[in-house]
Amino acid sequence: MKIQCQARELLEAVSLVSGVVPGNPTRPVLQQARMIATRDGLQVEGTDLEVGLRAQIDEVMVEQEGVCLVPCARLLKVLRESHHPEISFEVDTAGQACITSGSAHFKLPTGPLEEYPSIEFNPPGPSIKVHREKLLQTLSRVSVAAAKDATRFNMHSVLFDGHGEEMRVVSTDGKRMAVGVISISAGGEAGVPEGQYILPLKGVDLLAKILSSETEEEIVLHLDQNEVTYVSDRVSLTCRLVEGKFPEYDRAIPVDLENIYDIKTEDLLIALRQARLMTTKDTNSVRFQFGKGSATLSSSASNVGESRVEFPVERIEGEDDEFAIHFNPEYLIELLNKLDSSQVRCGLRDGKTAGLFSLPDGENSYRHIVMPLVVNEMQEV
Repeated sequence: MKIQCQARELLEAVSLVSGVVPGNPTRPVLQQARMIATRDGLQVEGTDLEVGLRAQIDEVMVEQEGVCLVPCARLLKVLRESHHPEISFEVDTAGQACITSGSAHFKLPTGPLEEYPSIEFNPPGPSIKVHREKLLQTLSRVSVAAAKDATRFNMHSVLFDGHGEEMRVVSTDGKRMAVGVISISAGGEAGVPEGQYILPLKGVDLLAKILSSETEEEIVLHLDQNEVTYVSDRVSLTCRLVEGKFPEYDRAIPVDLENIYDIKTEDLLIALRQARLMTTKDTNSVRFQFGKGSATLSSSASNVGESRVEFPVERIEGEDDEFAIHFNPEYLIELLNKLDSSQVRCGLRDGKTAGLFSLPDGENSYRHIVMPLVVNEMQEV
């Protein structure tokens, strides 16, 4: 195997694949990236057995076709420190990968090809066509609520729930939940797939990263009972679905909210950041006190101090001038950082019922539910 290519293009491909390669796998061979050089160009592949990714480089001079395994993390470090525009890569007679970048020369050991698992990128049957930027926006808004603990498999994930020409995208960690809705159409003759598909968070993050670099207005996702696949001329991604049952999210969406307010996103974000300054890990709570035309955020912690921040709100529904509720400020800050709307709508019933945050100009297109914190009355004094 012997090739020459642009260093920047190889770096981009290896960097993308490194997002799949596990750092400490049960099978050491999974720390390798597979490089395949053919007349059609160079392919760089990686997998953790749950997610597989292939990056394609077309602008490459292949002097000798071949396949090899190289340590992905080490190769990435070499490419990041290479300052010459071109890279020469070949496997010598001793089985070592020789990399030349200008006056710099490196050798890396190659791995056993026979131990590396095969990765299939053949799209399964049904598929959906969706607006790329709308899907990206929804994934960004929704995935923030997914559980960060990888051992909670069914919550360390994002649900795709198909209903006719509508796809609901949902995530939750048990204390908050995000639901986004996007329009879809059939991507092929098999029609629009129905049912639920649970994608691991790692696969969702990689899909978002890939789509952010694509240029097509609409993209096609292939879904079946076992995996989700995305294929383009530049990159291919396959993601095995999470087994198990996703929480019944419909039941967690609060209804008949009696107090609804529209708030400027920037006003609320600034107030939350200021109120958070007087919290600790043990008292990570801010108190919302709603009035007719304004709201007040307050927080306090022993040996830290107190805060009190007032900001304007517009009451849409409700008559109670003294409505109070406690929230974890981190959850709301993460939510607001993902919104590109100038206003956010806040729907509340009482101090013990989940709050519903949505967009004033499309309440059902995105909903974020946050459970309140139960605070002893003595703590509020």
